[in-house]
Amino acid sequence: MARFKVNIFYVFSAVCSLALVGYAWLIFLPSFQGATEYESVRYVVIIVTVLLLIVSGIQAILSVKVEKA
Repeated sequence: MARFKVNIFYVFSAVCSLALVGYAWLIFLPSFQGATEYESVRYVVIIVTVLLLIVSGIQAILSVKVEKA
């Protein structure tokens, strides 16, 4: 029977990546509210969010190793 082993470093890295997404949307982007650069900063935050979500998904996949008994 196969056993699962979790690499805690990948999990921690995925959580930090998701924290960066939250920071970008909740703290960084609202600081540009009302500025003329808001639309371009919002576009960059969307791109960075997509890339960080991809990274978090890859890290979640890599964090699980299957060991054969």
